[in-house]
Amino acid sequence: MNLISLLLGIGVLLVIALAWFAVYYWLNPHVASPDGKARVVGICGDVMEISLKFKDDRVSEGSSWTNGCAHSFNCVCAAVDMAKGKSAEEILDIDGTLIQNAVGGLPRDHWHCAGLAAETLHAAVDNYMQTNLGLARQGKK
Repeated sequence: MNLISLLLGIGVLLVIALAWFAVYYWLNPHVASPDGKARVVGICGDVMEISLKFKDDRVSEGSSWTNGCAHSFNCVCAAVDMAKGKSAEEILDIDGTLIQNAVGGLPRDHWHCAGLAAETLHAAVDNYMQTNLGLARQGKK
């Protein structure tokens, strides 16, 4: 009976772990071979990541991740949503205030979440532009 309980416990833990991984990857879609990506750590310690895929010089896909609070999650998701369909130059006009408005406002002590999302978005665009410029200089684009 003791061995059966142990095996059953291990089986239950394995199912929980697999379910957690499945839900995690389902809720956090990733862009395969992103054209621009960035990972920025805010002064609060939150980490945000954004990956962008461009088609015809406009964002066609995007994914985001953060280890921060719900406000950080909402802001980084809104930043990626706002970037879809825009050119790199248009994305640079997206700032913390626009992101705050997109999420319906933020408490004053969480305004930095929108700023961090904008900073991460701009860093991903900067990465895209540097990579794109490098390929153009090499004659590969």
